[in-house]
Amino acid sequence: MALSSASYFIFSESKYLAVLELSGLPIETIPYSVGELFNLRYLCLNDTNVKEFPKSITKLLNLQTLSLERTQLLNFPRGFSNLKKLRHLLVWKLVDATYKSLNNWESLEPFEGLWNLKELQSLCEVRATRDFVSKLGNLSQLRSLCITYVRSSHCAQLCNSLSKMQHLTRLHIRAMNEDEVLLLDDLMLPNPLEKLDLLGQLSKGTLESPFFTTHGNELLQLELSRCQLTVNLVAWLSKLSNLTELRLTRVYTGQQLSFHANCFPNLKKALLWDLQQVNQIYIQEGALSSLQYLHIDSLMELRDVPTGIEFLRSVKEAYFTMMHSDFVRNLRTGKGCLRNLLTCLENPAPTHNGAC
Repeated sequence: MALSSASYFIFSESKYLAVLELSGLPIETIPYSVGELFNLRYLCLNDTNVKEFPKSITKLLNLQTLSLERTQLLNFPRGFSNLKKLRHLLVWKLVDATYKSLNNWESLEPFEGLWNLKELQSLCEVRATRDFVSKLGNLSQLRSLCITYVRSSHCAQLCNSLSKMQHLTRLHIRAMNEDEVLLLDDLMLPNPLEKLDLLGQLSKGTLESPFFTTHGNELLQLELSRCQLTVNLVAWLSKLSNLTELRLTRVYTGQQLSFHANCFPNLKKALLWDLQQVNQIYIQEGALSSLQYLHIDSLMELRDVPTGIEFLRSVKEAYFTMMHSDFVRNLRTGKGCLRNLLTCLENPAPTHNGAC
């Protein structure tokens, strides 16, 4: 059956469908008859070329999950806020497959009434606007939130809105650009987070904010990007002893990273990317004792293999990409145990499954 014929059949003759998964299909449009699928709970169009929805999408009053990751669709027709049962709204468009820029992907434009979808549990990714940030607190059922294009002027109200979210466990905040400062000194959440991503310059008091002093030790996953921190980064991060995953991208202006004995006892995955000034890494025996995955990328000032890397006995995968030629040579001529432990790959393709 041709794709167009199959699409017609699905949207016109399957009115009782509850789940419709069309990921990866070469489709650009959704027929108006989609509105007749009154029983639809789940609609996934990830990795398609769909650019817009017909007005009839607003008839799907039972829809609970709408996933539009890596599509061309970032705007919804008027009346979309009528979908009061919506719980998971996942929307983003990939614009930079190298993942080297701050805004690798574009986000959903907040539409009128988005803040009235009070059953939403996942909202990923949405652009910050003054109006939306002020009403974000209405979405009190959110478990997972990714908010992008955040300006300094949004931050006070954003912190206030976040303080009302009793169920939030995953939070991604991304600045408008690399010059915009995220003023999160007053960030405080009623409950701990499992995952936190902060992308952009941070104000000096962020790491001492009420959130980190109260709930920091309960974080499991942390991503910091383009923060330009001058503090002793590893020493500060090692206080977060329950971390299982750590991603650092262009976050540190210092020259050394020193992992002392017993630091990060639960960390399983570490990614160190584009730390432009770092030229030495020291690992004491007993550090990173649970580490299984290590990826170091674009540390061009790092010429020597990290001292003590042989202590990382639990590592199963290690990748060193876009490194200085001296580093690659030293890696390849290292001791036998080092060569057996580590894999040097030219360019493993970066993957991204959305911030949430």
